[in-house]
Amino acid sequence: MTIIHFSDTHLGFQAFDVVNAEGVNAREQDVYDAFRYTIDRILERRPDAVLHTGDFFHRPSPSNRALTFGLEQLRRLADAGIPLYVIAGNHETPKTVYTSPILRAFNSLPNIHPFFGERWECARLGVLAIHGLPHINDTRLLLSELERLEPLPGAYNILMLHTSLGKRFLMEEYGEQVFPEAFVDKLAGFSYLALGHWHNFQQIDRHPNAWYSGSVERLSDTEIGNEKGFIELQIHPDGSSKVQFEAIPTRPWYKLELQQCHEKTVADLREELERFQAENPIENSIISLIFNDIKVEQSLELSNVFLRGLFAGSFQLLPKRRSFADRNFIRNLDANQFDRLDLIFKGYIRDKFPDNAQLADQLAAKAANYFHSAS
Repeated sequence: MTIIHFSDTHLGFQAFDVVNAEGVNAREQDVYDAFRYTIDRILERRPDAVLHTGDFFHRPSPSNRALTFGLEQLRRLADAGIPLYVIAGNHETPKTVYTSPILRAFNSLPNIHPFFGERWECARLGVLAIHGLPHINDTRLLLSELERLEPLPGAYNILMLHTSLGKRFLMEEYGEQVFPEAFVDKLAGFSYLALGHWHNFQQIDRHPNAWYSGSVERLSDTEIGNEKGFIELQIHPDGSSKVQFEAIPTRPWYKLELQQCHEKTVADLREELERFQAENPIENSIISLIFNDIKVEQSLELSNVFLRGLFAGSFQLLPKRRSFADRNFIRNLDANQFDRLDLIFKGYIRDKFPDNAQLADQLAAKAANYFHSAS
């Protein structure tokens, strides 16, 4: 048998104020494109079943566009007779009883089996026993359902979870959960643990039968360098299995982190930036630039205008500056002075014209008028 496992599609996700020709947020469209490509590959492979392990939507109440697109793509699987089993993740699980679970809408499609109630459920498909434990906000109810959780004798048991199987797989999101340690031993009774929530493809060392398929698009710079895609699980007649990962095309995202900027000249930093620009295909890519321990005067010379010119053609440029403050300068400022831009700029001007204090003071005074008028 062949099973396709994918997860964390986050339909409706948006980022950056960039829209395409149709007026759709460009990153939202990237997510739709990755989802559609995955469905295309599933239809080409024609597996026996498909698993989606949560965060199908980015929000409990997705936009009309996200909901319509998701239903249209699932209809393609339903029409092909390929069953899909999907559990609710923390992103689409309602925070209150006043919001209806959005995955309920999937019940209108044949061959689509959503697990969204606050309970453990099990579905049979030939020799498979597919267990779904959706995200449950109420900890007491979650523990109660874990008490009930048991594999079926004589079946190939698959357990679908949307959780952090250990603290290292936390995403620093509201509502996320770590799988309770008291129930970890139960996991060994399942032949395959289909995991969602962690956005990178990964096998769990502690649980060799546990796999995160990862998200289908990069949603933050913590996912740079990791391919996106889905898992193909081959189950052999003797009960053994083989896991393969297939990467899918996504928008490139590159990162350059410049260390100890205060110990380098601006020319040195520009050389590193230009080398990075030359070595990476930046056209339509997201570029993250991190300047660690950078001086204020260096930031002024490596302005966003300069960076946008250097990385012209990129989809989005994300510079982040972690400042390095001169210790002597800090000691000479009281707490109220520290935030004043005119004083910071005055120190910069004096550093630039060390042999002409009069000119430096004149420039600083003129600049101070602009700072004060803008405040």
